[in-house]
Amino acid sequence: MENLDIEFPNKPSQFSQNEWEARVNLTACYRLAHYYGWTSTVYNHITLRVPDTDTFLINGFGLSYNEICASNLVLIDLDGNKLSNDNLPVNKAGFLIHSAIHQARSSDLHCVMHSHEINSQTLAASKSNFIPLTQEGCQLYERVGYHDFDGIVLKNDEQEKIIEALGNSNHTLLMRNHGLITAGPTAEWAFIRHQHFVRNTEVQLKLMASNAEISTIPKDVLIHTREQFEGGSAQAGAKVRHPEWPAFWRMLDKIDNTWKE
Repeated sequence: MENLDIEFPNKPSQFSQNEWEARVNLTACYRLAHYYGWTSTVYNHITLRVPDTDTFLINGFGLSYNEICASNLVLIDLDGNKLSNDNLPVNKAGFLIHSAIHQARSSDLHCVMHSHEINSQTLAASKSNFIPLTQEGCQLYERVGYHDFDGIVLKNDEQEKIIEALGNSNHTLLMRNHGLITAGPTAEWAFIRHQHFVRNTEVQLKLMASNAEISTIPKDVLIHTREQFEGGSAQAGAKVRHPEWPAFWRMLDKIDNTWKE
């Protein structure tokens, strides 16, 4: 019988328990993004705050996502300065998007996931907004912001625009002509929101292409279903808050069990 719990491997001596668990969970995000084909070779980032600190974990710039493991993630500060004693470079400019969110929403958004996934980029290249059309997509109702394209984000003044687009209640950002950001209090929240945005968007794009009449969900049902996901009743009876997360771990173990090293 499969183990439905998560069991972290023994931590190396150089990491605290909090940092080690953050490393393993963040590595799962990277490996899953690779599995689902959401990567742009070595570009884009997923970042995670080490609990109770102002330090963050990020991928070493130049590694493909399937080369990332728990021990080779890089520790940085809020300005993107390296704190790890290793030889891996950090895309400091690429961290601008993430640092803006980590700083502005330090109480609730500790993991920030950015991708150039094809369905999200397609929607981002249109003038259409995200429409919740699936049961899982309902959890994103009134939780998506929009950011207009102004070139590659290399300037600090872009951070203010990103913060404004997120506001106080959004956790997802569709970056026009660019890509997708989802964020959450933990790695699993950020990843699962990414997955549900992508899946709903795929449905939306297929409907738009078919010219079929869209069956919209009434506002009261959208809010009710969102509350079911956010409050946990959608996962009633599960051993953990996100029962898919241990299942993802088991899948990754079967693909390559060195990811947690």
